Amino acid sequence: MSANFKSYDPVELARETERIVCARHKRKYTAFYVTGVYGGIATGYTVGCCLRCFYCWVDLSRDFPEEYGRFYSPTEVANSLENAAKKQRTHKCRISGGEPTLCRDHLLSVLKLIEENQWFNLFILETNGILFGADKDYVKDLSPFTKVHVRVSLKAGNAQGFQSRTGAVGRYYELPFKAVENLYETGISFHVAAMTDLRIMQEEERREIINRLNDIDMQVARNLEEEVIDPYDSTLFRLEQAGIKLKWH
Repeated sequence: MSANFKSYDPVELARETERIVCARHKRKYTAFYVTGVYGGIATGYTVGCCLRCFYCWVDLSRDFPEEYGRFYSPTEVANSLENAAKKQRTHKCRISGGEPTLCRDHLLSVLKLIEENQWFNLFILETNGILFGADKDYVKDLSPFTKVHVRVSLKAGNAQGFQSRTGAVGRYYELPFKAVENLYETGISFHVAAMTDLRIMQEEERREIINRLNDIDMQVARNLEEEVIDPYDSTLFRLEQAGIKLKWH
């Protein structure tokens, strides 16, 4: 982060961002199409996030949500995902890009439509875990949906790592771990990913993450998806702004 960057409360930033990207049951998106991850999946790209990770691949719609995208109703989102999926013959869909758990009413309405849609058999809900960690009732809202699988993306194993990589106040690093606990206790299908790229994280911190997950359940730790930074243009720009130089293979 730049020297004059001020740390922030990610829950408050979530609420501030929602005032821009949520309008009743509608939410801002930039695009809908199939991407190759998960073996091919129809994806809706949302606008706005409550973290500012310096390695993030999302375009500037993350940082300037007022300037990007347009509002879509839940029905428009479900129809756009279905149209994209049918073109590539995939039965999976997700919401990605920004933070999908912003605009709670909108997301739950989309999930209800996907649950009722005979074309889809899986919805992958990707999240940084901030709002699911702050509110267990939000996690409980997922219980009726049989097609939902949650992917929680951890950014750090301790407060220092969280603040240095996301810019958020360090103590909030606990919320994504709390999200994992809430999902586990509620019985929602999920797995955990973590940005454990050793170019930005020491092995000791990586072990902290694994130990915390082991404390929840050994199988959760065993299924950890470990991520590395990819050199997207937006990522390279943010790394440069943060004064971070990485070696690329």
